[in-house]
Amino acid sequence: MQSQISEVAIIVIAGTVLVLFLLLFLVSFFYIFQKRQLQNRQEKTILQAQFSQEILKSQVEVQNATMQQIGQELHDNIGQLLSVAKIYLNILEGTKQKEEDKEYIKLTNEIVGQSIHDLRALTKSLDGDFVEQFGLQESISHELQRIRKTKKFQTEISILGEQYPLGFDIEIILFRITQEVLNNALKHSEAQNINVRVHYTTDNFLLCIYDDGKGFNFDRVNTGILHNSGAGVRNIQRRTELIGGDFQIETGADKGTKIEIKLPKPSITADSSQT
Repeated sequence: MQSQISEVAIIVIAGTVLVLFLLLFLVSFFYIFQKRQLQNRQEKTILQAQFSQEILKSQVEVQNATMQQIGQELHDNIGQLLSVAKIYLNILEGTKQKEEDKEYIKLTNEIVGQSIHDLRALTKSLDGDFVEQFGLQESISHELQRIRKTKKFQTEISILGEQYPLGFDIEIILFRITQEVLNNALKHSEAQNINVRVHYTTDNFLLCIYDDGKGFNFDRVNTGILHNSGAGVRNIQRRTELIGGDFQIETGADKGTKIEIKLPKPSITADSSQT
């Protein structure tokens, strides 16, 4: 009788152990399955983000190449035609003319000369090589100077901290962002003053652009209600994310607009690779 009880006990224990092993196997299998699913989702998200970044990077490169080509065409063709026209006007100005005609010729000559000067400034603005040669700070200063010459806006740039290189790929995108922000301010802000602050800190690089214009409702823009108005802001956000930066905007009705781009300071290796 006792042996039968022992056998039953052994069977119960063995069955219990078997069930426990089976449960352990099922739990382990479920855990591994869930972990792999999570890993697959994470990998898919990373791949999608990388793909989006590559698409945006390609768009930036194409846009930069297109702007550079347009600038070159303006310089080579329109610039040359204006230069030839100025030569003819100089010749005409030196010939005998009525006083009234001389005044018109002189005025036309001055207008053509100013057009040549403005065209050169514009081609520099379009040319990415200008950023590579003179750097971000000088390129932004040049852009503000071009805006100031319209006599519709007062512009100012302030540089804080000890300057360090960010790398051409980052600087050209920051410059294009600056151009887009300034262009939006020129078209929509109704501002009188546009200020740019470039701040080099030990940990971060900060680019701040602000105007004293009418501002706008950012929530409506960001949610797509004002789709056309929001396209520029969303484009700036995407470009900032492309270079690993943070984007912030402060605006409101009659409060002006302030846009800040924040980037981590490049590593020493990244700095040295650019020199």
